[in-house]
Amino acid sequence: MYLCTQMNDVYIYKVAGHVFELWLPKGDSLAQELSQYEPFRIAASDASPVFRLQVLVERPQTGEFVREIHQDDDGSEIMAGRIDQRPCFDFLLNGRWQARLMTEETYREATLYAEGERLFGLNDALMVMFALSTAGEQTLLMHASVVSYQGAAYLMLGKSGTGKSTHTRLWLEHIEGTQLVNDDNPVVRIVDGRLMVYGSPWSGKTPCYRNVSYPVGAFVQLSQAPFNKIRRIKGIEAYVSLVPAVSGKRWDKRIADGLHATEDWVASHVPMYHLQCLPDGDAALTCRNAVAPQVEALEASSQKVVATEETIKAVADLLKEGHKVILPVKGQSMLPFIVGGRDSVELVVPDGPLAIGDAVLAWVDRCRYVLHRIIEIGADGHVILMGDGNIAGKEYCELGDVVARADYVVKPNGSRTYLYSDSQRRYWRYWMQFKPLRRWILAVLRRTKYKNSI
Repeated sequence: MYLCTQMNDVYIYKVAGHVFELWLPKGDSLAQELSQYEPFRIAASDASPVFRLQVLVERPQTGEFVREIHQDDDGSEIMAGRIDQRPCFDFLLNGRWQARLMTEETYREATLYAEGERLFGLNDALMVMFALSTAGEQTLLMHASVVSYQGAAYLMLGKSGTGKSTHTRLWLEHIEGTQLVNDDNPVVRIVDGRLMVYGSPWSGKTPCYRNVSYPVGAFVQLSQAPFNKIRRIKGIEAYVSLVPAVSGKRWDKRIADGLHATEDWVASHVPMYHLQCLPDGDAALTCRNAVAPQVEALEASSQKVVATEETIKAVADLLKEGHKVILPVKGQSMLPFIVGGRDSVELVVPDGPLAIGDAVLAWVDRCRYVLHRIIEIGADGHVILMGDGNIAGKEYCELGDVVARADYVVKPNGSRTYLYSDSQRRYWRYWMQFKPLRRWILAVLRRTKYKNSI
C-alpha cells in the first residue's frame, strides 16, 4: 500500500512498547477527537511500526463481503470476513454500519473508511490492528479491568456484565493506595521473563487512558455469588479462564499460534484466582488479602506479627512453584532502602547461599515474621538480622527459617531497584558505618525526602 505524506498527517503512537502509525487526510476533523491517544503519542521512533492505518475520505470500491464470524458486545458489533481474499472487518453500532477496515494478510498495512460515529470505527480498527499485529510478539490485548496496588497490578476477568468494573471500583473505594490502570482494554506483554501490564488508549465506557505500566501480580476470574470466596486456580482451569479475555483472530492459524504461546506462558507463570463475590467492600478486601498479602518490616519495638502464617505459607508455596512474588511493605525499619507504605519488594528463592547484606523474609525469635537484613551468619547456621533503619534491636533465627530473599524494591510507578547491585551494596556498607548517626539522619529524611510517603 502506497502512502503519501503530502496528502496525509501522520500520528505516531507507542503502546506497551509497540509503535504504530495513523495516517489521516490533511485537515480531517477526526484529528480533533484523538485526545485519548495523546498520552501515547510520540514525535518519532527509530523502531519499525507494527502497523500503519490510513483513513480514507471516500468509500473504497470493493467486491462481495464473505463473512467468517460475527461478534456482538452490548451493541458494539464486529463482522470479520474477506473481500477479494483480503481480510476485512465491518464495525456496527446498535445495528448501524459505521466503518470498514481492510488489511493485508500480515496485518501490517491497512485502510479504513469511516462514517457516522467515525471515532468509534477508528477505535475498533486500531484495536483490531494492534491485537493482530502483535500476536506473535508475546503481547495480548485483553478485556479486563485493572487496578494497581503497592507497585503491582491486578487484572479482573469475566464475561460482560459479570462486574469487573464494579469490583475495581470497590478496590478504589475500600483499599487505600489503589489506582485504576485501565477499565476494559489493557495490554499485557512478557518482558525479560516477567509479565507487565500497560494502560492503553482504549478503556471501554470509562475514560482511563493512562500511559503507565506495572508488573502483574495476579489475574482474578470473577463470578457473581451470594457470598465472598476466593481460591487459587492452576493448570487447564487457569488457561481456560484466561483465553476468553484475549482479543484475537483465532481462526487464523498464525495468529492463534502466537496467542497460544503467550497464553500458555502466562497461565503457567502468573498466579490466577477465582473469586465468587457480592458487589460489596468485603469482596474487594477478600480479594486483596489473597492476591496481595501484606508484609511488614517492623520497628524493633513493635510486637505486632508481620503477617499471618497462612499468608506466608501461600507466599512460600508460590515461590516453590517458581513464581516471583511481589509484596507491599509496611513499617519504616528498612529505611532508607525500602520505604514502608510506598514500596513493594520482589521475593525469590535464593539461587545460592545466603550472605551478609541479604534482605530476607524470615521467621524470627520463634514468634513473628520480619523483612530485615542479615548482619551475621554463624558457622552453625544461626542467623542475626537487623532492620536498616533500626539503631538497636536484633532478631535471631536459623537458616531454615528464611522463607525468601528480597531481590528488588518496586516503586508505585513500577520502576525496580536491584538491592545487590554494586552501587546498592556500597551504599549499604556506608550506611552500616553511620549506625551511631542513623537516628539523626533518618529524622531529617522523614521530614524532607519521605515526608509524603510515611
